[in-house]
Amino acid sequence: MREPLVVAYVGDEQHGLDIVSGLDQRLERPARVVTTQLDRLRSVLTDDRIDCVLCGPALSDGDLQQAVFDTVDARAVPIFELTGEVAAVPERVEIHHLDPSAPPQVNAQTLLSEVLDSTEEQRLARGPYHYLAVDTEDDIIDWDPDLASWTGWAPREALGTSLWEVFPEWTDSDLAAACQELRESGGETDVRVFHDETRKWLHAQVVSHGRGGLEVYLLDVTEFQNAGGKIEGTGARFEETLDRITDAFFALDTKERFVFLNSQAEFLLDVDAKDVTGVRFWDAFPAAVSTEFYQEFNRAIETQEPTSFEEFYRPLGRWFEVNAYPSNDGLSVFLRDITEQVTLQENLEQLHDVTRDLVVAESDREIAECAVAATEEILDFPMVAVWRYENSTDTLDPLAWSDEIDERVGRMDSLGRDSEFIWEVYETGESRNMGFIPATTATSHHPGKVSSELLVRAGEYGVLGAYSDERDAFEQTDIRLFKILASTVESALRRAERERQLARQNERLNDFASIVSHDLRNPINVASSHLELARLSEEPGENLDKIEQSLFRMESLIEDILARARGDEEMEKEQLSLGKAAQQAWESVDTETATLKLDGDAHFTADPDRIQQLFENLFRNAVEHAGPEADSTQGTDGVTIRVGTTEDGFYVADDGPGIPEDQRDEIFEQGVTHATEGTGYGLAIVADIADGHGWEVGVTDSAEGGARFEIDNVYSLRDPQEV
Repeated sequence: MREPLVVAYVGDEQHGLDIVSGLDQRLERPARVVTTQLDRLRSVLTDDRIDCVLCGPALSDGDLQQAVFDTVDARAVPIFELTGEVAAVPERVEIHHLDPSAPPQVNAQTLLSEVLDSTEEQRLARGPYHYLAVDTEDDIIDWDPDLASWTGWAPREALGTSLWEVFPEWTDSDLAAACQELRESGGETDVRVFHDETRKWLHAQVVSHGRGGLEVYLLDVTEFQNAGGKIEGTGARFEETLDRITDAFFALDTKERFVFLNSQAEFLLDVDAKDVTGVRFWDAFPAAVSTEFYQEFNRAIETQEPTSFEEFYRPLGRWFEVNAYPSNDGLSVFLRDITEQVTLQENLEQLHDVTRDLVVAESDREIAECAVAATEEILDFPMVAVWRYENSTDTLDPLAWSDEIDERVGRMDSLGRDSEFIWEVYETGESRNMGFIPATTATSHHPGKVSSELLVRAGEYGVLGAYSDERDAFEQTDIRLFKILASTVESALRRAERERQLARQNERLNDFASIVSHDLRNPINVASSHLELARLSEEPGENLDKIEQSLFRMESLIEDILARARGDEEMEKEQLSLGKAAQQAWESVDTETATLKLDGDAHFTADPDRIQQLFENLFRNAVEHAGPEADSTQGTDGVTIRVGTTEDGFYVADDGPGIPEDQRDEIFEQGVTHATEGTGYGLAIVADIADGHGWEVGVTDSAEGGARFEIDNVYSLRDPQEV
């Protein structure tokens, strides 16, 4: 297969690319378009496969000037521009100004005529077909110079002239009907027309393109038509012509026997012409009897109407596009192998099905594993890896990879920025397809020694990599499908991230509701008890003060908890006295039946509101679990609670029944309680506050046999005399 024609396109992808969209159909080799940004043009041009540069209409004169100098610095190739600007052109650069208002087919013809080596190569590139194109009004906008030899119309005369003025005898022909139909429905079709002046029979392939224009490919089939489909004795010239047709072609007589096959048909059908000439089609290909080949060929011969269909022939493992034209003497058949297109469509449908699996995946790793499996099974890539960007470490971390990679390298490590190639893909978004990797270095990202690699970015989330031991393993179709999968993976990772954010928000809301319901009970109980006392007292002033303090405490708690529910966990620290903080919290808790004793004092740095909340929960926990309501053996004096210092922190101890050892590991978890009316949030709040200050909290036995909660690692703790 010939090397593709490669065009580097700079500019807005929405404008200007229509010029190169039809190049494939004018060449016997593929055309490739590499879209790039202006700041990347110089590096793109270092690839010696680039044949020319096309600058889109959106570029400014300064941008065009930059493109010109980039080609000088990198590698001088022809530049075609649609900007309408004039650039200063160095001697080494060849620049062609295209008309932005001209039809894209005209500019495409100009590009081809300048890039291809010669007009002869240009003629041969189109094979035996002659080419012309018309606009929506059937005015000719492109004209093959070779048409002048038998129509008498040179390109300068034909351009702008109506097709029906050039070929008046075709005004009411099948070609005119086909053109009208394609304008309405799109697509392509084949018809046969007769040219009166030259007495030529022409096979016309008509292709619809955007904006209502049409392209027409004409092939002289006069000798075949005059022979009534019998190729024998028609001479070597016509057989040579049919042999040059890019489509496979064969002819059957009225008894469905082969009378001719061109070389493309021999290759496509895997037969030798001399072995099957004179053999019935159904004897040569018996499996075709149960397919559309049998039905459509017979229908065409019976009705004398052409037929077109697509069919899979299992013994050859190929999908065929078939166009058959009947005559009184047999059937003329054109075949095209469309296996690649059908496979592409099937792969696209399978990738669409993968979307459902990605949608239900619960984690990033599960999404990555699903992507690896899909790439292996659907795209048949031998080695695949998914790399996830980790912001905290600024690395690309491996999430999932093929078993074959596992067997080669044993482990996959995170990639720092010294792995420049994969990072370039992640940061620029431009895919990387290397058909030959000469060596593996310490900073290489690929799994051991491989020959080909394909890297595609999955948005801001990471990179998908595919590897193979074969050179040039990944075709353009592979790249297209891999990009589709990467886009699907990106969407799945974004959905998973949103769900995690929602889960965190819901968790904060749940915590907010639970903490509010728990911590507000302290000041509410205090306020309620003093309200009853105020009603009974002749001098309620002291009780009203207590109620006011409780209301202020409720307001402070609500503001603090709301701030944390919104994700604002910034603490306002100041130096506190252990004794004063404990005493202040004691007054906010309903502790009428309990006693507080301070075993010394110390100063430390902390958020005063949260330290009060910590002490309130520890005091209330002691009152509820160790007081007379919890254990009648305590008597009427209630529980005694002590607050004192340790070597690197402080403690809160009681003389209650204590906490069994088998319950100590779980009591700081939310929802865990061993009291009849407990909520299971008090000690979880204590642990959360301690953790927020960088402290540790634990529980053991007190000297009196009760529970002793120790807050350790309070490194700011100082003796009052040292402050």
